[in-house]
Amino acid sequence: MNFRIVFALGVLGPFTAGHALAGPVTGAPDPGHGGELAARLCSNCHLVGASQQEHANVDIPSFQEIANKEGQTAGSIMAHIILPKHPMPTIPLTTREVGDLAAYIMALRDSERSIP
Repeated sequence: MNFRIVFALGVLGPFTAGHALAGPVTGAPDPGHGGELAARLCSNCHLVGASQQEHANVDIPSFQEIANKEGQTAGSIMAHIILPKHPMPTIPLTTREVGDLAAYIMALRDSERSIP
């Protein structure tokens, strides 16, 4: 075996072993965590919920309006967060956080629209 490979395995082995044993993160999106993210990251522009909010831009749709858009899905919301259109900024979020945020937004959907 090449010396570089043996050296790399010896040095990096302990660091990579934990990742192999940890396995993938599983579980359903958490709309509660998504609501926390929304309040912290999105409320300067969007109306993110029913609570009293100090800032929101009237020209930007509220999260409830986004949720109630015809044919809206969590996947399409996630796509808009990952690849935002101007003037929405790119916000560095993990895949899990994007899923949580999309779940929160979809939880705001009117009940009569949630039935296909």
